[in-house]
Amino acid sequence: MAHTLNRRAVAGAGLFGLAACARIEPAHAAPADAIGVASAPNPHVFPLLLAIARDPQLPVRLIPIAESRNADALLQSGEAAAMLAMSYVAAKKRMTGAVPDLALHSLHFWRGFFQVAGESVRSFADLRGQRVIVSGPVGNGRGGGGDIIFQAAVRRAGLDPATDLSVEYMPVSEGGAQVAAGTAAAITIPSPGSTGLVARAEMARRPLMAAMARMRGVEVGPSVPLAAHIDMQRIFTGFDTFPDGQLPLGGFAVTQRAYANAEIRAKFERVVNAYKDAAALLMREPDAHADQVSSLFAHYYAALGAGGPPGMLLSRSIENGDLVYRGDIEVAAVRGDLGAWLAELNGQAPDHAFFAPG
Repeated sequence: MAHTLNRRAVAGAGLFGLAACARIEPAHAAPADAIGVASAPNPHVFPLLLAIARDPQLPVRLIPIAESRNADALLQSGEAAAMLAMSYVAAKKRMTGAVPDLALHSLHFWRGFFQVAGESVRSFADLRGQRVIVSGPVGNGRGGGGDIIFQAAVRRAGLDPATDLSVEYMPVSEGGAQVAAGTAAAITIPSPGSTGLVARAEMARRPLMAAMARMRGVEVGPSVPLAAHIDMQRIFTGFDTFPDGQLPLGGFAVTQRAYANAEIRAKFERVVNAYKDAAALLMREPDAHADQVSSLFAHYYAALGAGGPPGMLLSRSIENGDLVYRGDIEVAAVRGDLGAWLAELNGQAPDHAFFAPG
């Protein structure tokens, strides 16, 4: 157990003000006929990075974007045929007309959102009247995937986020530092970020762990005691077709224009299948592949200012069950509950064509 705790704590050192060095591995050039897939620096991109590493001829060109709204112009122009997106973000793009022909192709990201707060905080009710943060990986997170699910989760808890909480928006690096310092009560953050923030707090209370981290070149900062007792996946009850403790958080969304093109569709399906295989491999053997994924994340996203997780932290997040990817549930199998859940998050359900790109 001591070895596990040490390993987990040191893994958390790569985030939120704890300096760590990571080797940036160069990525091979995408094939000339590759299709563009846009993705913000969110957890759903990790399996795609592994798929790219496993198959240099995979016909995909990852287009890194800072926030999901940056995908709109890429999808409208055709530079990107698809994007990795939260299911409710993709639905909102279609309903608002930002990308009116965007359709959900497949679901792969099923677990990853948590509220990190003080150890005594067990529910949103415990945060009433307090200062809480919603973060984005690069931007301030307002209106993004974390914000949408946070707002809906607070409403599920019987609170009004506009009046019962003091909500502020800022990048995850700044927000995580404020929660660690105790100047903010909580932060909405996906894993591996949530896993790392809690690990940092644990390490700050254990001098031996902190000393071990420093021996690895990691500077350990202070932190108040923190935990991630508020599990977003368990707040949204009543959807019988969703696996226990999981939600259809995200996956591939593709424009119907691109999917109607037989050549693009064939390449896209190949990319999706490679993603599914990589996700399954990452779930089975996180230790064997997390370092490579972490390195490629830095290659694609460092220029945007997104600090990626150390491989050890990514591996620990999967082993802890904080991150779950799966490719065995078709959209059609959860169609009714998915529509109801999207309506709860966005205020209305998308039209039927959203659930069938073809």
